[in-house]
Amino acid sequence: MWKDLLEIVRKDPCPPKQALEVIEYLKRGAKARFYADENFPSAATELLRSKGASVRTAVEANMLGLPDEAHAAYALKHRTILLSCDRDYLNNGRFPLISCPAIFVFQFDSGTGEEMRLAFRCLDPVFSTPQFFDKWCKVDASVHEWTKSYRSLDGATSRERHRIHEGKHQLWIEEYSVDGTRN
Repeated sequence: MWKDLLEIVRKDPCPPKQALEVIEYLKRGAKARFYADENFPSAATELLRSKGASVRTAVEANMLGLPDEAHAAYALKHRTILLSCDRDYLNNGRFPLISCPAIFVFQFDSGTGEEMRLAFRCLDPVFSTPQFFDKWCKVDASVHEWTKSYRSLDGATSRERHRIHEGKHQLWIEEYSVDGTRN
């Protein structure tokens, strides 16, 4: 069932220590830095740059023709967020969360600027708090919704589905019966 994210946060706010950490990160004014592999469209790169994003491309990094693992290693070494349209990066066998950079894989449908803008909504938290997106995170983003998989410091992994519906950020919440089965 889709639920409004603001309502979820109001009912269950984060602990004060965590809230202070976020405020401190916001004060630092850090900027997100991206690395676009050769499968990421140049029009998408230019759209991000027009929004003030720092994006280095595979061409600029002299990484054309190299395997996906080399692109992931480059992004991790340079502490950038890897942008791609190559769904191979979502394979946790090849790219486990524990050893990969933050990776955002996009599906732009026909690739219009409007579709790119819609898919880029998943990047909003990255622009405001880039420190939380240096590694251990994968996002599978389309025009309509995105799925985020991430690893916490304690080793736990989580998966969330998000969308923007009627102007509201929503999160998919599984509903379970008393006996523990899904409704």
